Amino acid sequence: MKAIITGSSGDIGKRIKKVLIQNHNTIEIVDPSSSDIDLSKDFNFTESNVDGLIYCAGTNIIDGYNNMKESDMIKMMNVNAFGFVRMCKKIKFNKYANVIAIGSLYSTETRSGRLAYAMSKHAMLAAVKTLAIEMSDMGICVNMISPGFIDTELTRANNTKDRLDLLNDKIPLGMTKSQDIANVCDFILSNNTAITGQNIIIDGGYSLIGV
Repeated sequence: MKAIITGSSGDIGKRIKKVLIQNHNTIEIVDPSSSDIDLSKDFNFTESNVDGLIYCAGTNIIDGYNNMKESDMIKMMNVNAFGFVRMCKKIKFNKYANVIAIGSLYSTETRSGRLAYAMSKHAMLAAVKTLAIEMSDMGICVNMISPGFIDTELTRANNTKDRLDLLNDKIPLGMTKSQDIANVCDFILSNNTAITGQNIIIDGGYSLIGV
């Protein structure tokens, strides 16, 4: 199996890559780094005979709509949504391949200060649903996996200890681990031939109650 992973330098992407290598002795992973391709604009990249794509790259700039620079909004749309579509266009997939876009709770929800990020993730979900239809003639499944609050270095850096304690206490299953996201990615790449166009939310029950 050949899989392409973008954004593997982050906690989630790194864990996905590690799980795939551990579970598949014959897997070939193509991992273009940010120094190889700039996802904020059109890029040169080609790969053929691909069985899976995990688009884990993303960017997030938090600010209110009055202060948000249009250039930052365009960058987020380019990296989070357009970059995903561009990558799909540049790859020659094998029949019955699986494409996974790593989304967010903000693909369906939002909050103050998340205008541009939510717009980009909503657009990404729209792309997933449309590509699921257009790529179905090759038996290719296209899905989004949307993590909730993940216990990562970035989450710990962006939240106070009191906020982290609250999340772990109030979320029914506590904050999600990167391993949980990686396990579902592995299952889809290894077994899926029928789930497509779906937004698979992995959030420990956060979206059931909100915190």
